[in-house]
Amino acid sequence: MTQKKCNLILHQIIIILLLCYIKLSWCNNNMMLSKKFKPRTSKDYTIEYSIGDSNYLDENEDFTFKSKKIPIKYWLENKKNDFKEKAKNITNDFVSVSSDQQYSKLYKFYDQLSTLEKEFYDILHSCSIKPEPDLVVQITVSDVPDINSFFYELQEISERTFTALIYDYPEFWWIGSYELGIQSTRKWGKYKIIYNLIPETTKFYGYSKKKIQSINNQIELVANDIKNQISNFNLTTPYSILRYIHDYLITKIEYTLDEERLHIRTIYGALVENKCVCEGYAEAFQYLAKMYDIDCIIARSSIHEWNFVRLNGKWYVVDVTFDDPLTGNTQTPSGYNDNLRTNYFLTGTDNVVYGEKYSDNPDYVLVYSGFSEEIMISYPEIEKSNYLPSELELSEINLFNTVNISNSDYYFLDDSNYLNDNENNGFSIKISFLQIIFNFIVFILIIKIF
Repeated sequence: MTQKKCNLILHQIIIILLLCYIKLSWCNNNMMLSKKFKPRTSKDYTIEYSIGDSNYLDENEDFTFKSKKIPIKYWLENKKNDFKEKAKNITNDFVSVSSDQQYSKLYKFYDQLSTLEKEFYDILHSCSIKPEPDLVVQITVSDVPDINSFFYELQEISERTFTALIYDYPEFWWIGSYELGIQSTRKWGKYKIIYNLIPETTKFYGYSKKKIQSINNQIELVANDIKNQISNFNLTTPYSILRYIHDYLITKIEYTLDEERLHIRTIYGALVENKCVCEGYAEAFQYLAKMYDIDCIIARSSIHEWNFVRLNGKWYVVDVTFDDPLTGNTQTPSGYNDNLRTNYFLTGTDNVVYGEKYSDNPDYVLVYSGFSEEIMISYPEIEKSNYLPSELELSEINLFNTVNISNSDYYFLDDSNYLNDNENNGFSIKISFLQIIFNFIVFILIIKIF
């Protein structure tokens, strides 16, 4: 075989190897595109999105624009208090939902979104509802005439969408702070939008999908136990079910303001660890009420969180946190409820507690975004008078006694307050190793030729 033929064969081998290398590189860069959806057009934009497997966002990527948002509940106390003064002057021009309007479905902030915002919401929801949720979400938007104006529009879209999502689904406890990035593509008017759902600014930075799944399994275990207790007491009316949930949370939870704990503002802190603050109480109450298709939503002020509940077509206030007060300047430990109150259970805006009317209490001045002083959502109109239970509802209350609330404890090997290192993706490691081998072979063959 002549030298010329050998060189030709080597050239062919190099070409084949290069093609294989390109293929592997493509797989590595696109391995998170595990499920492709058809493009959907909304307004003037064409939306394409992929639910991915990625557990992190590559900070080395180039972004045309980038921004971050931290939810109000994770703001520092001095910032919350400053906002409290500003919130008094915020007026919401949105039309409130009439309290006597009848619905055929549960109230969701989703219904207040625009068509485009609903598309973004649906994408984020589908990524988060999976047993192992996606932590980085990529959306491709086409037909963008002006990227600068679109970026400002996208910031508003994102804030309203995330506010609605986290208020509708407290079980998505890991979603709070989010990072938004925009990358240009080779095609004019087409951009990639990348949401990092666990950026460095969140308390849950470093959590993997498997860790989130493990925590969710623990939450579900406790929730099912509560359902069994309600079933065992033969509670059937929404009123008695809500009252049991209210009393259960007060009995089990020890109000704990310890910022070293990661979950004091999540349903995990409320239901599993039994240590939380107002956000844990309110979001756990909503989460459990939703299991019975009872209309219950989050209400948010600059410094506090509680619930609005609809019974018989009318909305009322429930504040489980304030019904779990201090006793002699000390917190009541888990398993005890000597301090249990119902001062804020299904009450109206004219309700007076300790000489102060609900509507005059500065802690209850609503804010209309989960992230800022902007107006992103609207709340339903709340009744002035307290809810009046029927004889049947009152009789079901007598079926259980707070002393009988189960104090069954669950001990989990998983410690949610411990941050595991990010899990490596085995497939990614294999791809990288093969690329190194190909690079080495190509290099040797080139040297051989020359």
